[in-house]
Amino acid sequence: MRTPLLLSGLGLVAANSIELPKPTRQLEWKDVNFLSTSDTHGWLLGHQHATWPEPNYSGDFGSFASFATHLRSIADSKGLDLLLIDAGDHHDGSGLVSSSPDGPGRTEEIFSQLPYDVMAVGNHELYHYDDALELYEHMHRWNGRYVTSNVNITVKDSAERWKSVPLGKQFLKFKTNQGRSVTAFGIIFNFGAHDKGITIQKSSKLAKEGWFQDAIRDAPDYFVLAGHMPARGETAEWAPIFDAIRKVHPNIPIYVFGGHTHVRDCTQFDTRSIAVVPGRYMETLAFTSSSLPVGEADDKPLDVARRYLDANPTTYKWHTNTTDDSFDLPIGKNITLALTELASSLNVSTNLGIAPHDYFLDRHPYGHPRSVITLFSDKVMPATITDKKRHGDRIIISTGGSLRFDLFAGNFDRNDELTISPFVNKFYYTRLSAGLARNVTDQLNRAGASKLLPTVPSSQAEEEQRVRETYSEWMRSQWEDYVQLQAVEDGVKDGQQTVMSNGNDAKKPSTLGYVTKDACPDKGDDIEHIPVPYSGDQPDFISTPFPKVDDDDMIDVVVMDFAMDDFLVAVNTLDPTLGLKESMMQPYADGLGINVVFGMYAREQWQGK
Repeated sequence: MRTPLLLSGLGLVAANSIELPKPTRQLEWKDVNFLSTSDTHGWLLGHQHATWPEPNYSGDFGSFASFATHLRSIADSKGLDLLLIDAGDHHDGSGLVSSSPDGPGRTEEIFSQLPYDVMAVGNHELYHYDDALELYEHMHRWNGRYVTSNVNITVKDSAERWKSVPLGKQFLKFKTNQGRSVTAFGIIFNFGAHDKGITIQKSSKLAKEGWFQDAIRDAPDYFVLAGHMPARGETAEWAPIFDAIRKVHPNIPIYVFGGHTHVRDCTQFDTRSIAVVPGRYMETLAFTSSSLPVGEADDKPLDVARRYLDANPTTYKWHTNTTDDSFDLPIGKNITLALTELASSLNVSTNLGIAPHDYFLDRHPYGHPRSVITLFSDKVMPATITDKKRHGDRIIISTGGSLRFDLFAGNFDRNDELTISPFVNKFYYTRLSAGLARNVTDQLNRAGASKLLPTVPSSQAEEEQRVRETYSEWMRSQWEDYVQLQAVEDGVKDGQQTVMSNGNDAKKPSTLGYVTKDACPDKGDDIEHIPVPYSGDQPDFISTPFPKVDDDDMIDVVVMDFAMDDFLVAVNTLDPTLGLKESMMQPYADGLGINVVFGMYAREQWQGK
């Protein structure tokens, strides 16, 4: 089988060299309709690079707000409902949320200008108590629609006594524009990496709470479950809540909106429900629609549909039948202006250098010169992670999972730096013989990532690793399906030409993007794409080039703090006599974090190149 030759040169197409494809199918409007987002992670400025598939996601949050407002007007004109749902994870990701000295509060103020109907909390809002407290103290900005059914925060009451209280609303009951009654809950999966002062109740216990049983006793027209977890899989914890509702109301529709895994997905728990996950990073959103029962005796399967939309103005205008002159609404213009002003005040758009090439996270294997992980291990870490007090030979060990996005050719700014890695992991060192040190990284990778992915991750980095692997597996499956299909069709003689197609053949996609296979009927993708190339699994651990030293020479071995536990196990496995402990490790590079090293490298190496 011949693999299509799509890996070279894919990222170098200018955004204006090929027009963004337009949808070809109208949205399926039904009795009740939903527009859902999740895992926006601060990408409110949209995706601004020309490398495909980035142009597919070029809409900012202002254009999305105009789109949502237009859709609500369309729904009203049709006598239908449209609800706006968000499943959490606003924090950690882009420069807007990862560089502000005031934390994410400023972006949340902008986010809240678009009136959502149901909001749920994500794990990234719970890693730091101060972030959760800011959210709690400013719940008014969400107009009572932020629902956190199984999350509490410990705060001081008026008498300065500590008490545990719900972070947001425990449940919602409201009427839609068309007069239908809704009962809604917001749920997050059980994860152990939340900060002190925050508690998460397992959904199995939540379902037995008296207040929950009281909340579901009366029959609404339908239930909405918004939650930060996947629609299916081992971390999907919907079943206890869903089953508790079904025990009381066997036939009332239940609409589930998830997130966390960063993928597009859909499934049905029964014929009277649908569960949808919209994707990540303001790249994609989901339009979900459903019929409603015509009476109490109606127990027929619901007519449901979902559509995954690429988040760009071309998509938005096509589905709202608007033009350049009529699309942008005051709400959208105001949000875009606020985002521009915030970006300016934070200096996240200040150019740090000009990247000479695209460097990809998954399109090339580790070791390839256009792999961003190779760039990190072979060039960036050696040039930037230095200690003024240490002058001898050294190696630096890090994790491939500490990088979370591609690096694109052209202007490279602080926003790009933080999208690649927003984390603040620090470095520590010990002295080891070169003969032992040269085997540590291989030993780490032999042990694999199983230790990093416990059933209930206990650190932010562990949870990030879990999400990264889930998303990577999803991307891998898309590419492998495509390769197999091409083989069936006798292969692609010139994969580069296929990608550069001018779109004249309407039956074949012409741009890179997501190709979704889920568990719901019919096609979910709004635009057909060629899947993004995937090179294969990346190493869990990476290291800088090994110095030219004798095995008996002692060198500094520097390790990222996230990899510390695994590093200690690896070293002591290779030489049990050492008994190396964390207390024996010393700080390195004056507390330098990986969230600044790419910018340091760009300032030094990419000036005018």
